Amino acid sequence: MEHTLYLSESESQDFKESVNHRRSNSQYSGEDALTLESLSEIPGVGEKVRQALIEHFGSEALALKVIHDSRVDLVAAVPGIGSRQAVNLVKGAFEKEFGASSNMLLRSQDIRKIYEASLDIIRGYANTTYAKDKLFLYFPLPPEKLGVILERQRYFADAAHMAKGLTSDQREKLRGLLSQIRGLYRRVKPRRLEGRVIITNDDKVFDTLVKEGVDRWCPVYVISDGENAADYAQGYDLVLYISPLGIYDESVDLLDNVEILGKDWSIEDVLPEKTVSFYARNYRVIDASCQLVEAFNQIPKNDSVNTFTSGLDFDRLMKVGEILKNLDENGDLAKGVDAELDRYRNAVKSFPTAVAETEAWLNDEITSRISKSKVTLGGQQIISILQSADMEGADGSALRNMLPAEIVETFTTTLQEAEDRLAQMLGLTARETDWMTGIISEEIVLPIQMVPNQVNDLEDKLRRIFADKQFRLIKRFASELDQLTDVVTHAVQTLLEFDLFLAVGLFSADYALTTPNISPEYTGVGVQGAINLFLMESHLNGKHGTVEPIDYSIGRNPYQPPGTNSENCAILSGANSGGKTTTIQTLAQIVILAQSGLPVPAKNAYLPAFEELYFFYKSRGMVSAGAFETTLKQFAEIVVSDKAKLALFDEVEAITEPGSAANVIAGLIEILQSDPRTSTVLCSHLAREIKEVTDASIRVDGIEARGLDENLELIVDRTPKFGILARSTPELIVERLSKLAKSPKKEVYTKILDNLTRVRTK
Repeated sequence: MEHTLYLSESESQDFKESVNHRRSNSQYSGEDALTLESLSEIPGVGEKVRQALIEHFGSEALALKVIHDSRVDLVAAVPGIGSRQAVNLVKGAFEKEFGASSNMLLRSQDIRKIYEASLDIIRGYANTTYAKDKLFLYFPLPPEKLGVILERQRYFADAAHMAKGLTSDQREKLRGLLSQIRGLYRRVKPRRLEGRVIITNDDKVFDTLVKEGVDRWCPVYVISDGENAADYAQGYDLVLYISPLGIYDESVDLLDNVEILGKDWSIEDVLPEKTVSFYARNYRVIDASCQLVEAFNQIPKNDSVNTFTSGLDFDRLMKVGEILKNLDENGDLAKGVDAELDRYRNAVKSFPTAVAETEAWLNDEITSRISKSKVTLGGQQIISILQSADMEGADGSALRNMLPAEIVETFTTTLQEAEDRLAQMLGLTARETDWMTGIISEEIVLPIQMVPNQVNDLEDKLRRIFADKQFRLIKRFASELDQLTDVVTHAVQTLLEFDLFLAVGLFSADYALTTPNISPEYTGVGVQGAINLFLMESHLNGKHGTVEPIDYSIGRNPYQPPGTNSENCAILSGANSGGKTTTIQTLAQIVILAQSGLPVPAKNAYLPAFEELYFFYKSRGMVSAGAFETTLKQFAEIVVSDKAKLALFDEVEAITEPGSAANVIAGLIEILQSDPRTSTVLCSHLAREIKEVTDASIRVDGIEARGLDENLELIVDRTPKFGILARSTPELIVERLSKLAKSPKKEVYTKILDNLTRVRTK
């Protein structure tokens, strides 16, 4: 499938104006961004890619403009550049101009995985490739970009407000129509126009026609001295003669299908199909855009929504929609546009069949009528005479005088009926039936035949009339559409941006997200009613029940529940499968989304703009000596960094043997705790052991299992208890197994449970 999209130099200014309807959408608002002066400055652009971009867009300046405006769809249309590479190029240019990159904050592989998985959920709400790709530019930003973060927050808060006010029908209608929106294809595929020829007596005109590719649509000829235009016009239904000086040979005066154009001619005058074909190739996109305009009238309004609606010329887009009803997806005039045009179209289309059927009917009917006649001569005899006479070249008028009047009348009447039948089949008016004079031979012979020259003349006349009417109507529509192309271009780009806006809005509505409170006055994270995105996604997909919200706080922030005192470091202890990993994963999701300027899954969330974010999932088994060394080096980089950071660790005790793990973790925590700008939460089953080997005052929080329910499932308080070491769950798990098992296994589980209970009591 071809995805070529081309912008000529003449279209570049219109394009530049159409893509900037909202500065905040380009994400440079409020910042003095660097300006790229060369494609070579973009990471990943070598000479081969640079030349491909310049060749496709026509100039380096326009290629830079396309990339600067985050038009991933246009970049992906460049031959040799795929969607993924286009995303990387636009993202690389954006990061270089913006002075920030995703890896500046996302400092570990695991935190990047959480970011990508979270972003994928939002991208699932996008209906266009453009929005899906552009969402990659919404990564966490550093403190110096707080202004952009806050602007994004306001923008997407409006998106959430709008989405929550949509009915289910409005939502589905918007998504259905947006799924048909894509960037407009500018390069029109030429298609051969049968029956048209363009003639000129000027070499410059001829060169212009060829340069513009008109010769790929229909024949184009330049007349040399001494040649007649009529010779080139023979056999064509529509002849367009371009004579800038107003001089043309008299031979064209004999033709009734020639249109003369003077010095003010344009490509649109001779090839309106080029404009119409642009609309035809983008028919579904433009039609969906026009329908979306109607839908916009009903959606909830706010400041950000108004920026979209103000960028749409509703009246002119409605006019586009009305004009498009006259065209089909091939760029041809639709049926029902003009009754006369339909009549001639049907006449031209049915002509060969109508002539053949009329001729067959005429001969069958005359044969039948004469066979049934009751004249003195036997009917069969008369037929034989007539046939013999035809074979011997006898004079038809002589035969007419020899035959009985009844036979002659049969011929005359049946021939007239045949003409009437043909006129009816062709849909000719009473006046137009004169064109059929002489089309059927009046000679009394069998079989009767149509007169070839007359048949050809009638067909040519019908084709010329049809071609002329069709050309003038298409020319009228093309002229109207040409005036509306800028409106359409702007509308499509606006709707592509709206799709991203709607995607975040629907994501926010479905996941009950809110706008977080970000302030440089805070050093840590506080969340109330927080929901894990990954669990919520599974719930919305019907994989499990309601997700239980949690509260948590680390570091200095407005949420300080009992048991906390703005500690910047905590160990999270608790039950297996109790939610320790989910808790810190939720914190990571909230911080990532918040610093990306997006809403977060919590009723209330407080955080600063961190400079670095870290997350480490637990190791699967004890790591090797080499991996242990690598892990320690990575931990050391976190410790020595003087930047404001959030560090989340999930059961890292597996990095070494159990006897040493507590000491290693204690050393890590002691240093992290000494930095007030760093917030650390570490999930561990070694909380007791860690406290025993350090003199530092470390807060220990716990997620505790309270028992078993009637289904023998663990009852867990998902929200951690602050300052409380949670009891482990081995005895609950063994108790569950002992109640489910039958002898002799039951006795084994009971014995183990007794020992665990005795140790717990001591």
